[in-house]
Amino acid sequence: MVQHTLSHTQVLEVSADDLWEVSKQIDEILPALEPDYFTRSTYIEGIAGEPGSIRLVKPGPAVPHAIEWKEHLDFFDEETKSRGYTIIGGDPRYNNVTNVIKSVACGKSSTEVTWTCTYEPVGDAPTPEYMKEGVIKVLKTLEKAVKSRQTLTHTETFDASPNAVWKAVYKLDDFLPKYLPDVFVPVTNLSGEYYGKPGGIRIVKFGPAAPRTGEFWERVDFFDDATRTMSVSLLKGDPRYPYLKTTKVVSPGAVEGTTDAVWTAAYIAAGNAGPPETHKGMYIEVCKLLGVELKANPEAYA
Repeated sequence: MVQHTLSHTQVLEVSADDLWEVSKQIDEILPALEPDYFTRSTYIEGIAGEPGSIRLVKPGPAVPHAIEWKEHLDFFDEETKSRGYTIIGGDPRYNNVTNVIKSVACGKSSTEVTWTCTYEPVGDAPTPEYMKEGVIKVLKTLEKAVKSRQTLTHTETFDASPNAVWKAVYKLDDFLPKYLPDVFVPVTNLSGEYYGKPGGIRIVKFGPAAPRTGEFWERVDFFDDATRTMSVSLLKGDPRYPYLKTTKVVSPGAVEGTTDAVWTAAYIAAGNAGPPETHKGMYIEVCKLLGVELKANPEAYA
């Protein structure tokens, strides 16, 4: 069969960094913001953002030729802000359908996104313009998501040095279940060490006394010992926030011998969810127990 190409280029009025960051949560954002077009996507192999992973996509009733299909992630490149994926199954009128999406900054707050699709039509199948229209809908939804992103901040102060607090952060998963077993259940690490470097993924479950039940999937996006900074994305677990990224920064406090731990949540709320106060409350509870641990075992964090 002869291979055909269909492409589309569009400029979005958001920065390339913000667009790329939010697009990592595309599986949560699209169904939350546009449920008539995007019902759900479920990973049946691998983890989101991991080359080789396969997800099952179920479109909404507003999508032409609305049948389920699978996508194989061929590559995911942070440096070039590009990803490629191959369609498995889907519309039987087209074979060997591959897609590449690349984002390039074209200003401080604008991004040029190019989608390129190669395919082999079966018989006299027409150009799959509906695929291009679907991509346009996705891009506009992501632009809307970036523009709707908000922040919530909270600061906790410890009577300990920044180094001691940061050392205790490494041990959170060890002592939280010890102090409050009805709230904090031992976590499951899925991808390497969670603390110490980016890329770690874990499943967090909560006990019966926790304000939230179920399980959260979290990924470390940034971890830096020099600046004592850690950023974590919620991959799934709270449908109220299709995008939720928290950053913790540990630094010297205003009073000598104290430490400020600043927590900032960047979030996109679904419907009328409002700010993620529950998540802030859990952070406050964690900080209280961290303070208890520092006082109980000061020699361990000296």
